Amino acid sequence: MATTAADLAAKRLIGYFNQLDLAVIENKSSQVDLVSTADKEAEQLVFDFLTDKVPEYGFIGEESTQGDKELAEYNWVVDPLDGTSNFLCGVPFWSVSIALCDADLQPVVGTVYAPLLGKTWTAIKGLGARMNGAPMQVRQHPPGGGLENAMLATGFPYDTCSGGLNTNLDNFAAMQSRFHKIRRMGSAAIDLGLIAEGTFDGMWELKLSAWDTAAGILLVSEAGGLLSRFDGTHYTPGDIDLLVAATPELREIMCKLLSPVK
Repeated sequence: MATTAADLAAKRLIGYFNQLDLAVIENKSSQVDLVSTADKEAEQLVFDFLTDKVPEYGFIGEESTQGDKELAEYNWVVDPLDGTSNFLCGVPFWSVSIALCDADLQPVVGTVYAPLLGKTWTAIKGLGARMNGAPMQVRQHPPGGGLENAMLATGFPYDTCSGGLNTNLDNFAAMQSRFHKIRRMGSAAIDLGLIAEGTFDGMWELKLSAWDTAAGILLVSEAGGLLSRFDGTHYTPGDIDLLVAATPELREIMCKLLSPVK
């Protein structure tokens, strides 16, 4: 069901890719936090499809308002377009992320679909993770052997441009001094899918929302990866920081280098 909904959204988004003009692009939390007609229409398609199938489930979407409404027993957590800036600039690294979570926001079903990369990552709690239908697992050893060759991903919150605190720049410098292969793809959901399939070895990021990570963390955990906050405590979608590692050894080093958010 989640995969079908993601496909519906992706088809609408592909129709807009490289076709949008400035008149249908708006600002949200800042001048660099953008949303477009494409995001809104894609989310509406997902909402209509999923709520028609299971009207008793809750729905939390990036472009929707949850407010103080209590969570249902199960809730769809949806990012209709993760990587909006990439999308608007013609960069193909964007995805649709859909998770089904329980009342504690713990994911039980997840799918991340990156149509222009030709990748669909899926997972069901307790049943493993797949990429384009084939079982996948996190990578145990980076190419070249040692952890200095680990390929890591990160990103930066929008308030980096406005001088906000906890911008991740200090963490980036500390990690770069230990690991040399750090990438910023612009879609946390894609980062998590790439870790789950064994392309990346880990990631860290600040200030991600529940819809950015709900599906992706299930992909990683079902593929054998490790997830926590920077201080090693349990991560719930929407927490202030996220650390992901393919192996315990990598996770230990990352925890020592990253500064927990106060």
